[in-house]
Amino acid sequence: MIEKVARIVQISDMHLYANKESTLLGVNTYESFSVILNLVKSATSPPDLILLTGDLTQDHSEASYQHVVDAFKTASIPIYYVPGNHDDAKIMKRILPCAIFPTSKHIILDQWQLILLDSQKPQAVEGYLNRSELDFLETCLQQHPERHAIIVFHHQPIPVGATWLDKLGLTNAEELWAILQRYSHVHTILFGHVHQEHQGEKKGIKYFSTPSTCIQFKRNCVDFALEELPPGYRWVDLYPHGELKTAVCRAAHYVGKFDGEAKGY
Repeated sequence: MIEKVARIVQISDMHLYANKESTLLGVNTYESFSVILNLVKSATSPPDLILLTGDLTQDHSEASYQHVVDAFKTASIPIYYVPGNHDDAKIMKRILPCAIFPTSKHIILDQWQLILLDSQKPQAVEGYLNRSELDFLETCLQQHPERHAIIVFHHQPIPVGATWLDKLGLTNAEELWAILQRYSHVHTILFGHVHQEHQGEKKGIKYFSTPSTCIQFKRNCVDFALEELPPGYRWVDLYPHGELKTAVCRAAHYVGKFDGEAKGY
């Protein structure tokens, strides 16, 4: 008997501008995003849904979010999203919701469930899960104890090894981990924000980040620096019996020429 496998594609940190010609530290973010979308479309295994895990925009303009809508207008699968620190949540809620951008933050996929959380902290780069988000998380976990749970948000809940970046992660991560430990069906966390591929396991729960579709942060460094790695996305395959397989797919080359002397953005 052939198992029915659900495929998720995670795309993150696009940093789009209203002006499609604008660049972020030398990289045209719209062009780079388009390269990743074409890479997803060319894959032999099409996704069942796409997750956009924050920082869809750099200038949080209405036009930049409209570029996202236009990019997926021919999609035949749902596109879900969570806000990042560069996003304007109010504009997202006004521009994005339509037939292909459902507003649901609790998604059921056969024997799996995805719980989407908002880790945006107002007027801050670092993240925070407020009480209403944590309560929502627990409610979803209590409703479906029979389904493996994947938790999705923007900010990293663990150190990734870059000193400057780890100061800007989820500031109440231990509160989150304490909740997750109470539910044995929590399987995986997916996050963005770190502009790099990272994975590991904590307290029996796996976690994964995905590269940005534009600039890549240098790994394992003290101060801000960029790394000349191509942009990419992550695919995640979910099997009915609870197995999860995942990997990152990258473009063939770096899109654009980044500013190697940049000290931040």
